[in-house]
Amino acid sequence: MFELFQIPAFRTLFTAQIIALIGTGLTTIALALLAFELVGNEASIVLGTALAIKMIAYVFISPAVTGLIHHKYQKRCLILLDLLRAIFVMLLFFVTSVWQIYVLIFFLQAFSAGFTPIYQSVISDILKDDRLFIKGASLSRIAYNLENILSPTFAILLLTFLNYSLFFVTNTICFFLSAVLISITNFPQSIAKETDMIPFWRKAVSGIVLFVKNRNLLAILSLNMVIAASGAMILVNSVTIIQGFFGLSEDKLAIAMLCYGTGAMLSAFVVFIKSGDSNYKRIMLIGAFLTSLTSLSSIFIQSYEALLLSWSCFGFLSSFILVPIGQILREETNVNDRTAIFGAQFSLSHACWLISYPVIGYLLVFGGLKISFFIIAVIVFITTSTAWYLWNSSSVNLYS
Repeated sequence: MFELFQIPAFRTLFTAQIIALIGTGLTTIALALLAFELVGNEASIVLGTALAIKMIAYVFISPAVTGLIHHKYQKRCLILLDLLRAIFVMLLFFVTSVWQIYVLIFFLQAFSAGFTPIYQSVISDILKDDRLFIKGASLSRIAYNLENILSPTFAILLLTFLNYSLFFVTNTICFFLSAVLISITNFPQSIAKETDMIPFWRKAVSGIVLFVKNRNLLAILSLNMVIAASGAMILVNSVTIIQGFFGLSEDKLAIAMLCYGTGAMLSAFVVFIKSGDSNYKRIMLIGAFLTSLTSLSSIFIQSYEALLLSWSCFGFLSSFILVPIGQILREETNVNDRTAIFGAQFSLSHACWLISYPVIGYLLVFGGLKISFFIIAVIVFITTSTAWYLWNSSSVNLYS
């Protein structure tokens, strides 16, 4: 870990990520409270719609933005996107109706859809050594999971002193600080080549085209569905299972989500420690296969304690798949296409979530718990087998 923070560019960018995550976590809580203040018990409809808008922005905006960003303009774009996020999150402070939430959420998530893959591409350029890159990716995943776990608790403590609307102001400050840190970071010198004039629409879909033409990247797309199908079961249906089927209280729901997040964080630590192992594809396939087995065994859940164990396993296995993805993307692309490919991954992975959210939600309502877990196990097994086949059959690599 210490060797990562001896790299000045990574140190400042990682600090910027942490600051932005803190602000975003508080805004998520504040948005839920704002929705309840505006529409009362219909707040879940507002939040569900906001989540759908978020996914739509992620799927369609990310490839369009990242496909157009030249390597040498990455720093300027990150600063601009942070400043735009700061402005639009501040506008949430003045919201008086639901439609305003929807508009602001779309623009906020559109800016994030551009920011995140560019940031990931820059980190890939900074941490050129594979071992360090996996350590950096693991550390970012740990930070993300810690934010999910600690933000609600931190928010509750702050709410004893502050009105929730001030969380929007806090996030605005966090985005401004993130922009400042990025501005003082020395980005690696661009080695990307100038490209010929290419039509807008071709640049926008360039990363997605790379996925379609490369078997190794198609395998990543299959594993994205593993994460989305299993993760959607936890994120969409936990409240129905715990408070509906088991008749338990909200604090039991919080504990279950804590188990999921803690499991993901622990496995990220494992990958961080074992980052010298370069066979990342094997790690990902093992995680995906065990996710299928966990889904199958979850059919027999009959108690809250069994559910906590299952949720912990799902979380633990998720980071085995998620953390090494960046390394595979980096191996399969050259520097000219790296930002576009990270943008395509961001877009396509969220497309999997966009499909999984409603499908898994309806599946529980109309099929019940056992059938839901069985179908998820089948989906995960098929997509895992597809990834295994793509990685073990004759590879088509664009840059070979």
